[in-house]
Amino acid sequence: MKLVFSLLLLLTFIINSFGQTLKFQYYQSLIFIPVKVNNYDLLFLLNTGANASVIDKDVAARLRIVATSKQDSVTGTAGKERVQIVTLALFKLGNSTLKNIVITSRTLRNFIALNGKKVDGILGTDLLKLFAITIDFKGQKIVFQNTGIPAGRKKTILFEMPEGIPKISVKLNDTFQTFLHYNSGVSMEFDKSVYINLSPTQWNSLHIKGNDISEHKNLWGQGVGGNVLLKTVKLNSVVLSNQQRVPFVYAVLQPSEGYFESKKSIGFFSNNLLEKYGRVSVDFINKQIVLPFSSN
Repeated sequence: MKLVFSLLLLLTFIINSFGQTLKFQYYQSLIFIPVKVNNYDLLFLLNTGANASVIDKDVAARLRIVATSKQDSVTGTAGKERVQIVTLALFKLGNSTLKNIVITSRTLRNFIALNGKKVDGILGTDLLKLFAITIDFKGQKIVFQNTGIPAGRKKTILFEMPEGIPKISVKLNDTFQTFLHYNSGVSMEFDKSVYINLSPTQWNSLHIKGNDISEHKNLWGQGVGGNVLLKTVKLNSVVLSNQQRVPFVYAVLQPSEGYFESKKSIGFFSNNLLEKYGRVSVDFINKQIVLPFSSN
């Protein structure tokens, strides 16, 4: 999911945020973390593919959070959806406290459930950009800190955030240089293979170069606006910007719908890739992804 607007963080206080560790629940490549909104315990999805955080409309009503008169829209993989603007008096992430923050509100009842419990909200990059986070996929622990992470001799992937979403450079099949977003809000069953999603424009550019690419299988995807049928193809190679080659990669071909209607749209990778490294850091402060020395 990608939001087409950015929101103002009105008044922020961060308290004792260095090295704060939280347990998260991991399901279908999605990270669910506990938060507090106005001292109520809620469950939020960590989504680097959203540049504005969200609280479910029904949850906001239950907590008596009143929407402002302002509205906007989000553009996702399958269409657009209207959202309301709300102010949260208190938002706690572990022992980090944010006050009077402006986020969006919309219905999330169609989002994936965790053990039968619907997600209460989405933690987007408007808040994540305040931190460097380290994700231990095996131990299901995440560390939030308000200082950058020294990369040392570890492998790093630099990223940009021109629209509030991390974007890295990649080379496909050793012939096509392009960009991908990092979107941690993409759901997928565990698979030993890696999947990246390509926009129609990227797929056409790759296909024109005459690579021998055959169809693999079809998948169903869900996003803002509804469900989409996706086909996948096996890629010969994917090389990240730090020259690290990723094995066993399939490309998911996005149809020309929603966000991907634009010829300027680019595809993405998800936790399905990063989980293969076991423990990674996504440093929003220094704009880098830090990988371990070797994959797991």
